[in-house]
Amino acid sequence: MGGRQLVNRVGLVVAVALLVGALAALLWVALTQLPAFVVGADGQATIAERAMAQVASADWWFSVLAVVGGLGLGVGVWASLRHWGWPVAFVAVGAAAIAAVTCWLVGETLGPTPFAARMAAATAGEAVPVALRLHALSALALWPFSAVAVCLFASALGPEVGERTRRRRQAVEAGASEPVVEEA
Repeated sequence: MGGRQLVNRVGLVVAVALLVGALAALLWVALTQLPAFVVGADGQATIAERAMAQVASADWWFSVLAVVGGLGLGVGVWASLRHWGWPVAFVAVGAAAIAAVTCWLVGETLGPTPFAARMAAATAGEAVPVALRLHALSALALWPFSAVAVCLFASALGPEVGERTRRRRQAVEAGASEPVVEEA
């Protein structure tokens, strides 16, 4: 693979990572049910205990999307760059990190406007949903971990790069009319 072709493929991987991150952000916003504070007649805001537990749903949905997105990016990076060798793992981690940050920033931007401003403008009896925020920043690491896991498992459990070609060439050089199939 030439240098220009490699740069083109890595550029494509980065573009796909940005797209996957943006699509995951749209899903994150759509799937997360945000709990709401209810403004009382005295101007005090309250939230139910069950709704308070629902705040973690944003982190849960982000984590689910991170694992799925990371696995998808890992498969894509492995499929397009596996012949490059060991650096493919670093490309997978980089692409997944780009997707993670894109999902996080776009998701929080697309979510409800800042909570304090909405709460200040709220009237008595109005329900004000909390802002979409990623509270567990460690969930960002799920993207690269999932992506690199694909590359590591594929490289450990799959055939060596060029192994089939090498076996066929040896069989042809040895005079065999059919490629030699080794039994496990």
